[in-house]
Amino acid sequence: MAANDLLQRFFTHRIVVSLRAATAEIAVQSARAVIAGGIRIIEVPYNTPGAMRVIGDIRHQFADEVTVGIGDVPTIEAADRAIKANVQFATLPYDNPPVMDFCRKHHVLVIPGGATPREVARLAERGLQLVRVFPVASFGGAVYVGQLRRAVPNLHLLAAGGIDLTGVAEYLQAGASVVTIGSGLFLPSAGNQPDLETLTQRARQLAALPTSSRP
Repeated sequence: MAANDLLQRFFTHRIVVSLRAATAEIAVQSARAVIAGGIRIIEVPYNTPGAMRVIGDIRHQFADEVTVGIGDVPTIEAADRAIKANVQFATLPYDNPPVMDFCRKHHVLVIPGGATPREVARLAERGLQLVRVFPVASFGGAVYVGQLRRAVPNLHLLAAGGIDLTGVAEYLQAGASVVTIGSGLFLPSAGNQPDLETLTQRARQLAALPTSSRP
């Protein structure tokens, strides 16, 4: 699928779940649980145990029904491994031109991170349509997203980092085109084994949020 088509999926669904799991098996189970709750975009953080296996398993089980990406890609080598696992998008913690160019060359949607207005504006000047504002909670949360939106009005913002379940709607209302939720969705559990039924219910709450185009 072309990167522009994938981008439209982000603007349609607007919610990304970034998995939190102690093992690859739990990560795949958690992915199934949130997908059952209606989530259609999954991010597998690079530091997830067996991350490439997790990506491959989800892609194999759900094909194009679900969009799967790798999170916080640090190097070209890591991006290459993810691409071989059939990943569809990659998020970066910061502006990393070599990794960005490599992902684009292999037709993978790349979403780099920026925090300050200058960083975000520079990415917009280079043709990026969607920039990951990370770690957004540390920079002022939803209020800060609204300020960035006014400063760079033609750029779509993906808010990530420190967002909990109750705060997602606030970020969307503030002007974020897309919101990523990770640890804020996954409740602490005994033995690192999540309550999958509860996880599905929490994912259902996210999927029920309004997904009309940004204000």
